[in-house]
Amino acid sequence: MSWTILGLIVFAVLAALVVLKLVQNKTDATSEYPYHKEGLLNKTDATSEYPYQKQGLLFSPAERSFLSVLSQVVREDIQVFGKVRVADVITPRKNMSRREWQKAFNKISAKHFDFLLCEKTDVSIICAIELDDKSHQSNRRKSRETFLENACRSAGVPLARFPVRATYNISEIKKALSEYTSSSETAKSFSEGICQTDETEKKICPKCSSKMVKRKARKGAHAGKEFWGCSSYPKCKYIEPINT
Repeated sequence: MSWTILGLIVFAVLAALVVLKLVQNKTDATSEYPYHKEGLLNKTDATSEYPYQKQGLLFSPAERSFLSVLSQVVREDIQVFGKVRVADVITPRKNMSRREWQKAFNKISAKHFDFLLCEKTDVSIICAIELDDKSHQSNRRKSRETFLENACRSAGVPLARFPVRATYNISEIKKALSEYTSSSETAKSFSEGICQTDETEKKICPKCSSKMVKRKARKGAHAGKEFWGCSSYPKCKYIEPINT
């Protein structure tokens, strides 16, 4: 075979490849979705003004497991929220200097509760929930937990803690949460109608510093039962059950 014929064959093959490539590019450019996947994130993407990407899942496996448990134990009139900012639940008091307020706010701004239970009617807070896994055994996490518990206590927000487990006892979780959810039922009875009884001791509301008064629910599941209620209701809905 002469070099001329061999050259013509090579030229024909190259020409065919070029034509095929042009046809393919034209098809891609005129398709409804002319996009392709990049192999690697280039430098321009990494340093762009919005260098973000979508998270795969909102909850960890442990959180999803406990969320399933909560859906089984809470009443229908209670709403469960997940990953709620602490700063959306509690806030520094107003009677502070701007510097002190900002310092206190910075301590909670980057923290969140695993779950939050609220009344469906007005989204008033019932209690916050934290799950404790192995990472909570470190000194840093223990310090965070102590701070969060004290902060919630000072703000009058109940905080329930549960250890992470492979399986949960539904009855145990329901019983542990009943301390807070039953109080929310009492609060509902409070709003439906109450009668005040004689006070036998002086008590101050830990949430707003108003006087607490002993009351008796007239309606609802707790009708006839006495409880301590803030005298500033409905502005302040803090209540305490009376154990008899």
